[in-house]
Amino acid sequence: MPKNHSLTIDPRILAQAADWFAVLSSGNVQLTETAKWQAWLKAHPDHRAAWERVEFFTGKFSALPAQSASAVLNAPDLYRRRMLVTLSGLAIVGFSGWQVTHGQYWQDWTADYRADFGASKTITLADGSTVILDSDSALNVEFTTELRRLQLVSGEIYIETAPDSLGRHRPFVVDTHHGRVRALGTRFSIAQEANTCEVTVFADAVEIQPAGSYSAKQILRAGQQARFNHDQVEPMQHNSLDRPAWTQGMIVADSMPLSEFLLQLNRYRRGYVSCAPEIANLRIVGSFPLNDTNKILASLQTTLPVKLSSPLPFWTKVLPR
Repeated sequence: MPKNHSLTIDPRILAQAADWFAVLSSGNVQLTETAKWQAWLKAHPDHRAAWERVEFFTGKFSALPAQSASAVLNAPDLYRRRMLVTLSGLAIVGFSGWQVTHGQYWQDWTADYRADFGASKTITLADGSTVILDSDSALNVEFTTELRRLQLVSGEIYIETAPDSLGRHRPFVVDTHHGRVRALGTRFSIAQEANTCEVTVFADAVEIQPAGSYSAKQILRAGQQARFNHDQVEPMQHNSLDRPAWTQGMIVADSMPLSEFLLQLNRYRRGYVSCAPEIANLRIVGSFPLNDTNKILASLQTTLPVKLSSPLPFWTKVLPR
């Protein structure tokens, strides 16, 4: 049973997950549809929970006799979706279209700056500061006479701040869904996630202020990193890198859990990679060039007791060997 199976998920979201399963199993998937599916996965934690439930039940479905499975997969789309829902026990009645242009997806596309999927983007701000956007990231910029403000819409950014070009010593801040990070003459990165943000400082210091009205501020200095949410900053950890590995086209893993490693890999790979819960805590060590994600996945089979499965186009599952 998937870890999110016990959660109550809106039936409309479960219907969306089943719809996406039907689209991806159609055998005629466009890259634009894959990008929309990935945007839907990222838009809310319930979306990923719903997809995990579909993963679980379609795994059950794949164990049916071959003749029965073939009959469903080859059925017309609407019938297939309804059959998948019945087989999975999702108890969803009816299916309706939905627009992925709502919410997070729309905010990403209307942002001032965006990095395309699988590529980074470097921009120079009006004050001379440099910002690098990671794959599939989005950013808004607002400079006023009083403040230099960035809004991290999604993804991750690396910043090298410059002295205020107007000589007014305007604060340099980055606003996220969970709070504000103020630069204190520094190099740092911020990664926006569904439930937290992670800040890593590579030079000088930053001040983190969670959005909660009673939350305490915290200073992070070079070589330190921490996650924070709306209410608090989590315990600080050490970081030995000089800058984020992704800015150099790498994923660097130092005893990283497989589940976390695959989450990072998903940011650079067309499609979706998941792993079985029983191997989620296997540890990864090494440096992995991001220019060939197929090679990265293949290497997992040689270093870990795992195997790869592709139940659908653009969907890879890492399973116990």
